Amino acid sequence: MRVRLLISGIFALICSCVQAEPQDPKFYAQRGMQAGHAYPGLANICDIFTPLKMAGSRPRQEGGANERRERASSRAAFGPMQVFDNLYFVGTSGVSSWALKTSEGLILIDALNNDDEAQRYIDAGLRTLGLDPADIRYLLITHGHGDHYGGQAYLVEKFKPRVVMSEQDWQELEKPKLEFSNPRWGQPPKRDMAVKDGDLLTLGDTRVQLYVTPGHTPGTLSLIFSVHDQGVEHKVALWGGTGLNFGTDRQRILAYSASAERFRLLAKEQGADIFMSNHPARDGARERLPMLKQRKPGEPHPFVVESMDVEGAFELLRDCSYAQALKLDTP
Repeated sequence: MRVRLLISGIFALICSCVQAEPQDPKFYAQRGMQAGHAYPGLANICDIFTPLKMAGSRPRQEGGANERRERASSRAAFGPMQVFDNLYFVGTSGVSSWALKTSEGLILIDALNNDDEAQRYIDAGLRTLGLDPADIRYLLITHGHGDHYGGQAYLVEKFKPRVVMSEQDWQELEKPKLEFSNPRWGQPPKRDMAVKDGDLLTLGDTRVQLYVTPGHTPGTLSLIFSVHDQGVEHKVALWGGTGLNFGTDRQRILAYSASAERFRLLAKEQGADIFMSNHPARDGARERLPMLKQRKPGEPHPFVVESMDVEGAFELLRDCSYAQALKLDTP
């Protein structure tokens, strides 16, 4: 209820602010593109000329054993990697998994597509980086789609972390039929730890601020937390669910837009200077991780940007999703 009221209030504020603006989807799409120029991986949200579709089951990848091994090798070559003093990438080129190191263990953000990937990239990746996967205390799942929870069964059975998700998305996973399915995804987790908007996940010296940002799913969690680069603190604003892959549900698109605006304000208030999502193609991690490998002493960290660029990412998400809603009203 609290989240609905917050979103309704922000949506009303957006509506009051845009009344003087032309109610033209092209106007908002162009404005969003300009604001979010630092993150071109978000640009397809601004494509108002391609019809929005409901994502559904995708077929298994074709190809023989050699081709599958080559694809797996390509994904593995993307990581693992230490990105900040206390943050490690153990995902693939398609989906991110982040390990946040604390004084009392690890917080793992998302579990990839399935148990095989969890074993191959998370378990093995942490060991390669000198971390012990048995130290995973929390598995924080940003939203209830299988490319983010799919490897949880392996991790829970082997390492016994608490599984954390929003109450809204726990409820989504408990429905008789999931919104999306895919033969590559592992089984949904069993209900464990439910969190609500504004909660803190605390482990040792680390706090992760949790915000429910409805849109991509009803209970998508977006996160704000601190990282350090050679001892210097920076603030991450991690957007928990990016695509508009739920068809022409106008109210849900508007909720997405309002969530982006609200999280923009939270990120600004917290002084966030890093934008992240959970897909490397979206937040520029595909380009930034290789840049980090080539970084020389004294050079800036490729993930750290101006705060206005972080705001710009959320302005793109806000304006371009609003453009998609306006498009539904435009012949």
